[in-house]
Amino acid sequence: MRINKINGRLRVCFSAKELTLLIVSKFFINLATKIKSKRLDEVGISKNIKKLANLSVDSHDYEYFTSILELYEQFERSCDFCFNLKPTFNYKKNNIKSLDDLVTYVDDPPDVIVYYENQYYEFELKRYRDELLVDSIFNFLKKKIILHYSEQRNYLILLQPPPFSDFSTNVFKELHEKLLKEKNIPGIIGFSLNNNNEEMLLVRIFPNLDISKRKYKTEVNMFAELLHSE
Repeated sequence: MRINKINGRLRVCFSAKELTLLIVSKFFINLATKIKSKRLDEVGISKNIKKLANLSVDSHDYEYFTSILELYEQFERSCDFCFNLKPTFNYKKNNIKSLDDLVTYVDDPPDVIVYYENQYYEFELKRYRDELLVDSIFNFLKKKIILHYSEQRNYLILLQPPPFSDFSTNVFKELHEKLLKEKNIPGIIGFSLNNNNEEMLLVRIFPNLDISKRKYKTEVNMFAELLHSE
């Protein structure tokens, strides 16, 4: 963990592993200690992380899961996660030793700032849980992003439709074309979609259209790998 002053504001940054340890230790007090001392193998980590994921999927802490599970992969597993701190934070007196400390002192928006190759990328994280239809998704984008934000931020939206929903990648092409006609637009808009636990779709629909795929990994495997990383 490191704290820097950027443009007159304090900003705390973590490696993906450091942030994962904060998340895990919030729910399992002894787990982080065991991981650090290598007293817990990958199977043990997986079992504990599965419990963590089940407890947290609908909680406020979900933003931290997405920042690791999704952005970590998209930035080639080579990035840090940063958060602006409130003006009241005093680095000489205040400490960030837990996820609760971090939540207390974070000053958002943005939800998370990715530090990658000496550049900072500000991201807002959203979830979409309806059908994968052009009009429905576009209305969501209008309500949550286009009409609400005027700053040039980036957005990652987790698409979470009902299980086994049918869809075509043409949906993304149509959304891209509709966004090009908008005047009040932000920076990058991207989607992440778990396609029935078979593959992960990573879609950038603005400003350019780009669709890529990667092999699906469960939250358990993702966290276990990350916590075993250097």
